[in-house]
Amino acid sequence: MKILTNRLGQFVVCGLVLTVIFRYALNLCIETESKFTPWLCAGIYFCLMYSIGSYFGKKDAMENGIHDIGFRQHLTTYLLCIGIAYAAPYIGLGMENQTHVNMSALFWGIGLFIHFIFFLKAQQKTIKGYAKEELFQ
Repeated sequence: MKILTNRLGQFVVCGLVLTVIFRYALNLCIETESKFTPWLCAGIYFCLMYSIGSYFGKKDAMENGIHDIGFRQHLTTYLLCIGIAYAAPYIGLGMENQTHVNMSALFWGIGLFIHFIFFLKAQQKTIKGYAKEELFQ
Protein backbone atom coordinates (compact mmCIF):
# COMPACT_ATOMS: atom_id res chain seq x y z
CA MET A 1 0.00 0.00 0.00
CA LYS A 2 1.32 3.39 -0.95
CA ILE A 3 1.39 5.79 1.99
CA LEU A 4 2.43 9.01 0.28
CA THR A 5 0.36 9.69 -2.82
CA ASN A 6 -0.26 12.67 -5.07
CA ARG A 7 -3.76 13.06 -3.62
CA LEU A 8 -2.37 13.16 -0.08
CA GLY A 9 0.10 15.81 -1.22
CA GLN A 10 -2.75 17.85 -2.68
CA PHE A 11 -4.63 17.46 0.59
CA VAL A 12 -1.56 18.71 2.50
CA VAL A 13 -1.32 21.84 0.34
CA CYS A 14 -5.05 22.61 0.68
CA GLY A 15 -4.93 21.79 4.39
CA LEU A 16 -1.93 24.03 4.96
CA VAL A 17 -3.64 26.97 3.27
CA LEU A 18 -6.89 26.38 5.16
CA THR A 19 -5.08 25.97 8.49
CA VAL A 20 -3.15 29.22 8.12
CA ILE A 21 -6.38 31.03 7.18
CA PHE A 22 -8.12 29.37 10.13
CA ARG A 23 -5.43 30.43 12.60
CA TYR A 24 -5.60 34.02 11.35
CA ALA A 25 -9.43 34.05 11.43
CA LEU A 26 -9.46 32.44 14.87
CA ASN A 27 -7.11 35.12 16.15
CA LEU A 28 -9.46 37.81 14.83
CA CYS A 29 -12.47 36.05 16.37
CA ILE A 30 -10.77 35.82 19.76
CA GLU A 31 -9.90 39.52 19.64
CA THR A 32 -13.60 40.38 19.30
CA GLU A 33 -14.10 38.75 22.72
CA SER A 34 -17.24 37.05 21.46
CA LYS A 35 -18.17 33.63 22.83
CA PHE A 36 -19.83 32.52 19.59
CA THR A 37 -17.47 33.51 16.77
CA PRO A 38 -14.47 31.30 17.72
CA TRP A 39 -16.78 28.27 17.79
CA LEU A 40 -18.26 29.27 14.44
CA CYS A 41 -14.77 29.67 12.98
CA ALA A 42 -13.72 26.25 14.31
CA GLY A 43 -16.90 24.64 12.98
CA ILE A 44 -16.35 26.07 9.50
CA TYR A 45 -12.71 24.89 9.57
CA PHE A 46 -13.81 21.39 10.62
CA CYS A 47 -16.39 21.19 7.81
CA LEU A 48 -13.94 22.41 5.18
CA MET A 49 -11.15 20.06 6.29
CA TYR A 50 -13.57 17.13 6.47
CA SER A 51 -14.84 17.93 2.98
CA ILE A 52 -11.43 18.14 1.35
CA GLY A 53 -10.26 15.06 3.27
CA SER A 54 -13.29 13.14 2.06
CA TYR A 55 -12.80 14.37 -1.51
CA PHE A 56 -9.10 13.52 -1.74
CA GLY A 57 -9.57 10.29 0.25
CA LYS A 58 -12.23 9.04 -2.18
CA LYS A 59 -10.03 9.99 -5.12
CA ASP A 60 -7.15 8.06 -3.51
CA ALA A 61 -9.37 5.03 -3.02
CA MET A 62 -10.44 5.07 -6.67
CA GLU A 63 -7.01 5.78 -8.17
CA ASN A 64 -4.71 3.85 -5.84
CA GLY A 65 -6.98 1.30 -4.17
CA ILE A 66 -6.23 2.68 -0.69
CA HIS A 67 -8.70 1.66 2.03
CA ASP A 68 -7.51 3.48 5.14
CA ILE A 69 -10.83 4.87 6.48
CA GLY A 70 -9.43 8.41 6.35
CA PHE A 71 -6.67 7.85 8.88
CA ARG A 72 -3.93 9.42 6.74
CA GLN A 73 -6.01 12.59 6.31
CA HIS A 74 -6.79 12.70 10.03
CA LEU A 75 -3.14 12.31 10.98
CA THR A 76 -2.09 14.94 8.45
CA THR A 77 -4.70 17.40 9.71
CA TYR A 78 -3.55 16.80 13.29
CA LEU A 79 0.09 17.44 12.38
CA LEU A 80 -0.77 20.56 10.36
CA CYS A 81 -3.10 22.12 12.90
CA ILE A 82 -1.08 21.38 16.01
CA GLY A 83 2.22 22.17 14.26
CA ILE A 84 0.96 25.56 13.12
CA ALA A 85 -0.53 26.21 16.57
CA TYR A 86 2.91 25.68 18.12
CA ALA A 87 4.58 27.78 15.39
CA ALA A 88 1.95 30.57 15.44
CA PRO A 89 3.77 32.90 17.86
CA TYR A 90 6.93 32.65 15.75
CA ILE A 91 5.27 33.29 12.38
CA GLY A 92 3.03 36.17 13.45
CA LEU A 93 -0.31 34.40 13.67
CA GLY A 94 -1.03 35.60 17.19
CA MET A 95 -0.46 34.34 20.65
CA GLU A 96 -2.50 31.52 22.07
CA ASN A 97 -2.17 30.20 25.57
CA GLN A 98 0.33 27.32 25.36
CA THR A 99 -1.74 25.32 27.82
CA HIS A 100 -4.70 25.42 25.41
CA VAL A 101 -2.51 24.19 22.57
CA ASN A 102 -1.18 21.37 24.75
CA MET A 103 -4.69 20.37 25.83
CA SER A 104 -5.91 20.45 22.21
CA ALA A 105 -2.98 18.27 21.16
CA LEU A 106 -3.67 15.83 24.00
CA PHE A 107 -7.41 15.39 23.45
CA TRP A 108 -7.18 15.39 19.67
CA GLY A 109 -4.32 12.90 20.02
CA ILE A 110 -6.58 10.61 22.04
CA GLY A 111 -9.18 10.81 19.27
CA LEU A 112 -6.48 10.12 16.70
CA PHE A 113 -5.34 7.07 18.67
CA ILE A 114 -8.90 5.72 18.70
CA HIS A 115 -9.07 6.31 14.93
CA PHE A 116 -5.76 4.42 14.62
CA ILE A 117 -7.28 1.41 16.39
CA PHE A 118 -10.20 1.41 13.93
CA PHE A 119 -7.67 1.80 11.08
CA LEU A 120 -5.77 -1.29 12.27
CA LYS A 121 -9.00 -3.30 12.49
CA ALA A 122 -9.95 -2.21 8.95
CA GLN A 123 -6.48 -3.19 7.69
CA GLN A 124 -6.98 -6.72 9.03
CA LYS A 125 -9.81 -7.07 6.51
CA THR A 126 -7.51 -6.24 3.57
CA ILE A 127 -4.60 -7.89 1.79
CA LYS A 128 -1.75 -5.40 1.28
CA GLY A 129 -4.26 -2.53 1.38
CA TYR A 130 -6.69 -4.05 -1.13
CA ALA A 131 -10.16 -5.14 -0.07
CA LYS A 132 -10.48 -8.94 -0.12
CA GLU A 133 -13.74 -8.64 -2.11
CA GLU A 134 -11.87 -6.82 -4.90
CA LEU A 135 -9.19 -9.49 -5.16
CA PHE A 136 -11.43 -12.56 -5.03
CA GLN A 137 -14.35 -11.79 -7.32
